[in-house]
Amino acid sequence: MISTALLDLDGTLTDPIEGISHALDRAAQAVGVGPLTQAQHRAGIGPPLADVLADLGVPQDRVEEGIHAYRAFYGETGYLENRLYDGVLDALAALRDVGVRLVLATSKPEPYARRIVEHFGVAPYLEHVAGATLDGTVATKADVIARALSAVDVAAGPGVVMVGDRAHDVRGAAEHGIACVGAAWGYGEPGELLDAGAVALADSPADLVDVLRALGDGSR
Repeated sequence: MISTALLDLDGTLTDPIEGISHALDRAAQAVGVGPLTQAQHRAGIGPPLADVLADLGVPQDRVEEGIHAYRAFYGETGYLENRLYDGVLDALAALRDVGVRLVLATSKPEPYARRIVEHFGVAPYLEHVAGATLDGTVATKADVIARALSAVDVAAGPGVVMVGDRAHDVRGAAEHGIACVGAAWGYGEPGELLDAGAVALADSPADLVDVLRALGDGSR
């Protein structure tokens, strides 16, 4: 069985589309970009915010202004415009019951991630919450994974797996030699996760326990 699971947040444990969409709209308005489409809102779920804003066409010299506008809304209201995916808490409980250590590893700034997991009742299942830093010194998924592993004193290896819904989760894990299981219920486009190198897909949170068990015993 897998011994440690690193868990993404947005698009994996929670569906954040409402809050992120509203925050992105405010960021875009602040720098004169937009209006944004539904597809642009969806594409903004997962990657580091600076990358999202750059992809939206925000000039490099105004990215920080956009980030400030985003956070001014998200830190007060947007993080609550969120919901747990059905079955997430049951899946986390089942994984913990079979001895899997659960560690959050999200590109979302860590202070926001902590508020979210505490508000939605996820925190008791997690050994640690690791996220990006507000000053940008920890920003990429690979950076966050390194932060998570260090915090719980776990070495990257075959007993560790990342669970996430976007290609950057897969690629960030690969930088550490860690396999990634794709959360197919999230915001990845069709084929995105497998094309990026995910070793397996879980169709729902309820499916995740069986997928990790199969991965751990080598049957996948």
